[in-house]
Amino acid sequence: MTILIGLIIVAFIIGLVSRDKGDGFMDTLGSGCSTIIFILVAIAIIIYFLMKN
Repeated sequence: MTILIGLIIVAFIIGLVSRDKGDGFMDTLGSGCSTIIFILVAIAIIIYFLMKN
């Protein structure tokens, strides 16, 4: 449960960086979650190509 709350807080903080003026809490949280997912996918792709060589 603590990990879930921590992930929500991290996603919200990341979402604050990329939010538009007037966005609500859920918009900000969604932006943060999508940014985290994008970063994780990019890291996975980089690791895949580094291990392939």
